[in-house]
Amino acid sequence: MASNNQAGALGSCPICGAAVQTQHEIIQYSTTAGELGRWAECPGCGEAVDPSSDTPNGS
Repeated sequence: MASNNQAGALGSCPICGAAVQTQHEIIQYSTTAGELGRWAECPGCGEAVDPSSDTPNGS
């Protein structure tokens, strides 16, 4: 699990709309385009989500 001591919003859950904060982050990764990707556990519904995505599957 990624260690993250910074507070802040990653975005919102595409499933339930809850705010997802940095402390909910599960993983960070680099995309093939060199961009930072993140997945986090939603505090509202408990699902692993891409908080920067508007779609439930993170695409």
